[in-house]
Amino acid sequence: MGRSKYILTLVGACCVLVCGMLISGDVAKGQGAAISRGFNTQDTNVVNAGLVSTVDDDAGEVELADSTSRSRLAGVVSREALVNLQSEQTADVRVVLSGTAQALVSDINGEIRAGDKITVSPIRGVGMLATNDGQVAGTALTAFDAESADEQTVTTRSGEKQTVHIGSIPIEVGVAYYAAPTSQFVPPFFQSLANTIAGRPVSFARILLSLVLLLLAFLSIAVLIFTSVRAGIISLGRNPLAADAIHRGLLGIAFITLMIIAFTLIAVYLILIY
Repeated sequence: MGRSKYILTLVGACCVLVCGMLISGDVAKGQGAAISRGFNTQDTNVVNAGLVSTVDDDAGEVELADSTSRSRLAGVVSREALVNLQSEQTADVRVVLSGTAQALVSDINGEIRAGDKITVSPIRGVGMLATNDGQVAGTALTAFDAESADEQTVTTRSGEKQTVHIGSIPIEVGVAYYAAPTSQFVPPFFQSLANTIAGRPVSFARILLSLVLLLLAFLSIAVLIFTSVRAGIISLGRNPLAADAIHRGLLGIAFITLMIIAFTLIAVYLILIY
């Protein structure tokens, strides 16, 4: 009897574990797999999936975001969040701070593909492709199908009429500062490394100058080491008693090599930060 009870308990625990995994997987695949926070708002135009920014003088209140409030971007309005950091009764809207959510986007700044960064646009509450430095709402998880989206005509700052398409796509919400690549000719690794060292976006000219300087330093060191070792081997073959002098000469070459490396790295650092 005790053994049967033990087996039933074990089977029940396994069933609960499997069900929990299935439910978690379903939730993670849905649009509600996100963390939200409640905010107050006096903006009557706030809609679900709209991008919002905090009000200039009140961090607990939001309004539809546009290009003028990009630096205060808060997140995306959603009614389907998995975790709510604030009670629904104490807030007017729920804003997704992290996770997956539907967001309104447009093709006003170009075609949006999966993996592109989404930022605010001149149209209030609507996002667009991020092409310059600044706050972004997150990363597009799918491409934006402009053909199936609503078509609207907007007026640009210059007074020209422009036709744009507006719709919604799922994005991975994560408000962060985005540094746009400064050149398509620089590999992303070098661009990211240069930006990290300088603490800001670095121009293509500075990166190119730094790479040329590093290449010249590498070639100089290679030639110096090769000629020194070759001369030492020839001298040692002609006069075995010159071993001590050759060793001292190689130590001097090693010191010069370290000095070249140090001065080159300092020069590259100064080029990148100034």
